[in-house]
Amino acid sequence: MMRRNGLWKRVATAAACTAVAAVGLTGCKVAVSEEMQTTAETAAVTEAAGGTEASEKKTIEKFGKTLDNMNLDGTLHGQYAGQTLTVPVMSGDFEKAVSDVVPLFEELSGAKVVVESIPGEQFTDKLQLDLNNTKRYDVVLAPIAFLHSFAKADKIEPLDTMISQYAGESYDTSDFLPGLFDTYGNYDGKLCAIPYKPDVELLFYRKDLFEDESLKKAYQEKYETELKVPETNEEMMQVAEFFTKSVNPESPVDYGYSTNMLKGCTRLLWINRGGDDVDENLKPNMNNEAGIDALNRVLKLQEYAPKEWMQMGWDEANQFFANGNAAMMEQWPGLWLTCQSDTSAVKDKIGVAVAPGKTPVLGGWGVGISAGSQNKELAWKLIEFMTSKDGELLKIENTMDPCRTSTYEVPGVAQSSLLYGALMESFQYAKTLADVDVPYISSKLNDVMEFHIQEAMAGKVTPEEALANMEQEFIDEMAKVEN
Repeated sequence: MMRRNGLWKRVATAAACTAVAAVGLTGCKVAVSEEMQTTAETAAVTEAAGGTEASEKKTIEKFGKTLDNMNLDGTLHGQYAGQTLTVPVMSGDFEKAVSDVVPLFEELSGAKVVVESIPGEQFTDKLQLDLNNTKRYDVVLAPIAFLHSFAKADKIEPLDTMISQYAGESYDTSDFLPGLFDTYGNYDGKLCAIPYKPDVELLFYRKDLFEDESLKKAYQEKYETELKVPETNEEMMQVAEFFTKSVNPESPVDYGYSTNMLKGCTRLLWINRGGDDVDENLKPNMNNEAGIDALNRVLKLQEYAPKEWMQMGWDEANQFFANGNAAMMEQWPGLWLTCQSDTSAVKDKIGVAVAPGKTPVLGGWGVGISAGSQNKELAWKLIEFMTSKDGELLKIENTMDPCRTSTYEVPGVAQSSLLYGALMESFQYAKTLADVDVPYISSKLNDVMEFHIQEAMAGKVTPEEALANMEQEFIDEMAKVEN
């Protein structure tokens, strides 16, 4: 949900770069099929008729589609020769996704692009240091809550004027997934970023179990309704109960549900069940009927989950599910890679759907321009290049999932991953970000949520007490920043 009001106007700008370092860098990986990867990797760059100058159109074949507008409606024609952009990226997939498109952009624009790879544990520190002091960086690729904090502190450039003045005529912002452009990009009345990597939690389920005729019959006899992939929270609880061996000794798996609940991830399950952190006016929005119901659902799911789930991080939880120990799991799309590995017990047995209740937690990364950049026009052209309709197709094979509706409609893309149908649908419902979208104190408020939810899960307080305590601590922390 986009959070905006004037609450933080009086906060010193310098505060922006002292409290965002621990903002969660939520991310995931989506694998494309081997067939489509091979097609993409062997696609040849061909020149359009008329010579070899940088001003000419370049065409590339990706996912069965010819990309014939890489020069952005003729707005890239070598005119940026002599200019240099510096782009900091997190090491790994982000580094590869950006680095792979740089040579073509350099050829078309005439500019030079320096991609500076930064290890994940150092990324936020180096980025905020530069935006605050050295101002070497031109393009900022970062988690959404991180970008919003910098937008509040005027550390990144509003993009509305950039688009109106410099974008090619076919750069269509209405083509981004419904709600994604507004939630990721707009903050405090300004467009601060363009969606680059979307992320949302999905329901992964054992397709082989849900399609088993004997299990379907047993479920029908027990609950007098058909066994199906749950769409509501109530259906989810019932299915989880059925597949938990301590409740149903005939279950072929030990647990009906699992996910990673190590501190830092606990709040995600509560959001998936209908909880919310702050409203559009940055007021606490958890201590209400919806929040209490969501926490009660978390406690109910705990009965059908492994007792060690509170010690499970990303790798442990994903491997637990891939070993075949649970019927369902909610997770970022990267779980798919683990499930489809050759060592997985559930390879080719997994289905994917929207999280039951249709309030999935939203993650994701966006890309903006440093306010200190000396080459803002060129920085915009690189962003436009990477996020255009054609540019989107260049990043998919590096696990950067599409942000545009038109990209998901490309037949080759739709066929490349079984996740994409559920992923696209989930973005229609996702509203609440994984990191509390309150400038400067996002990390602190994340910790507040984690603590109080875990207190309830440990039975130390009731759900009502946990959320009342959470609300009061939010109020106290916000007051410190405001004053």
